[in-house]
Amino acid sequence: MSRTRLINYLALPVLLLGAVFGYYWIWGLLFLWWLVPSVMTGQTALVFDIQRDEDPVLFWVVVIIWALFGVMMIAASLFPTYSIWLV
Repeated sequence: MSRTRLINYLALPVLLLGAVFGYYWIWGLLFLWWLVPSVMTGQTALVFDIQRDEDPVLFWVVVIIWALFGVMMIAASLFPTYSIWLV
């Protein structure tokens, strides 16, 4: 089994447990993780793949949204009263 495949198999139950127990920071880290390959490859995903060269405005809007979601999810875990605003 390849390393990336193994990481995917390990990440799935961790993300599910994070959702069940309300560990928002796990999801925040995932959103921030998505930034790295998106910016490096110039491709991200929303409903379908978005190429930076073909649609730069939409690409950067989605990347910024992933960053904001990541920060919001981490902030919700660090500051529990903040999570009230997420609901």
